[in-house]
Amino acid sequence: MVLESDVNHNLRLNIHQASIEDTRTISSILAKSFYDFPNFAGWVYPFLQFTINEDLRYRLRSRSPLYACVVAKLANSNLGQTIEHNLDRGIVGTVEISLRSASFWSNETQYPYISNLAVKQDYRRLGIGSQLLAKCEEIALDWGYKETYLHVLDKNDSAKQLYCHSGYQISQIDINWSNLWFDYSPRLLLKKQI
Repeated sequence: MVLESDVNHNLRLNIHQASIEDTRTISSILAKSFYDFPNFAGWVYPFLQFTINEDLRYRLRSRSPLYACVVAKLANSNLGQTIEHNLDRGIVGTVEISLRSASFWSNETQYPYISNLAVKQDYRRLGIGSQLLAKCEEIALDWGYKETYLHVLDKNDSAKQLYCHSGYQISQIDINWSNLWFDYSPRLLLKKQI
């Protein structure tokens, strides 16, 4: 299965830390990227988006020096000031990075952990995810760390390809034995030296 993009793209993006005003769009991107509801359960989506939005607002308000939510915004030259652009603030992708407490697989007491990398459906496979990862790695270096970690489901081929092309390697396979009866996919803990 070849997942690489053959699209010639010239998107100009601004990659920077998110603000409180961005949370509604970010929560929409996250809900649509990580949760797939059948048509009959579509009523759940607004509640899920609200919960994600409130969690994100809490993290941003905490102003922890070792947490960042990063967004990729289209530069104005990419599109005119359309109604959609004004409503979603031009945000096409997001990612978070924070310090986590170490567990048995890390020699350090804390480590930079990347989570919630998501790109809007229509903007995937254009290099946005790679740029968001690079920004997180830059942040981790600013914090004084030389490696980053993240999780990905083994069945998520496009995400695994992105991480592999970005230099991530499998550090550990997390198996949850209680989920073997359902649509189970192990979580892979990936690590990158930066």
